[in-house]
Amino acid sequence: MIRTSTFNWLLWGAFAVLALLWTAGSYIAAALARWGAQALAGGGLDGAGRVLAQPWPLPEVMAPWLEPAMLQALQQTVLVSLDGLREALPFMGAAMGWLVPLIWTVWGLGLVCMLALAGGAHWLWLTLSAPGPGVRK
Repeated sequence: MIRTSTFNWLLWGAFAVLALLWTAGSYIAAALARWGAQALAGGGLDGAGRVLAQPWPLPEVMAPWLEPAMLQALQQTVLVSLDGLREALPFMGAAMGWLVPLIWTVWGLGLVCMLALAGGAHWLWLTLSAPGPGVRK
């Protein structure tokens, strides 16, 4: 059976690694949300529409699996979606204002849940590994 101190190191080490990954993911999501808000405010969506309106070259690796007609249909779908987004820009600007705080709120709730799980596992391990009544160490 695993010693209690070894298990504690493994448990809290795993918690620390997962918490760091969770924090890094939230930081990246918040940075992308800020970048998206700046791109929307600066008219970056129009530039993306111009780039996407040009014909896309089909990569040689994908040629056996993707027909040129399917690629054109995909391009048309993206262009129609961008046109719809262009009309929704005023609403998206307001949404971006609360997206970053929402990301960090979800981060905090997720971290509290991970901490509760790690604490519960720690308590359960201590409870189950404790000697029973009348057993001497």
